[in-house]
Amino acid sequence: MNRPLLTPSLSPENFRAWYWLKKELQDFCSAQALPSTGSKEILSERVLAHLSGQPLPTRATASPAPRRSRMPQVLTPETVIGPGWRLNEDLRAFFVAHTTPASRFNQALRDLFKNPQGQTLAQAVAVYQNSLAQGPSPIQRQFQFNQHIRDYFEQHPNATRAQALQAWQHKRQTPDALVFSAHTE
Repeated sequence: MNRPLLTPSLSPENFRAWYWLKKELQDFCSAQALPSTGSKEILSERVLAHLSGQPLPTRATASPAPRRSRMPQVLTPETVIGPGWRLNEDLRAFFVAHTTPASRFNQALRDLFKNPQGQTLAQAVAVYQNSLAQGPSPIQRQFQFNQHIRDYFEQHPNATRAQALQAWQHKRQTPDALVFSAHTE
């Protein structure tokens, strides 16, 4: 079965059965005079609603970002994480010094720094170490490519990136290989 074009006549079932690039979703939304901004997940929900003849999903607007506080030049475990801090090279150096040279900002740290609520860098180190002990965090649905790459190298540890990309191209051209799961809020 060949992958269909994303057109207004596409059935919701066919839409769900195939993988769509964000650019394809944006182009469809623009052509249908629908809002074409937002994450891939939001765009997919919009397209699915349009194809189903349903009202567009509404989402609560995000609260404004907190005013960014200035990060001190010297970071210690007792340093309280300020609102709006960006994960930068200074923080990376702190985590390398207090964990391992291979440390990197994972989802647990990104979540903590979005809303630190007075936590210290020592607490952030504990969150990071705990997240490592729990293993890799699940990749969000809209990042199916990332999940494919992770899974592929887990199953084929000696594979090359070119082989993983070739497998991805085959997978996304197969119906129901990457099923979209829209949810309404």
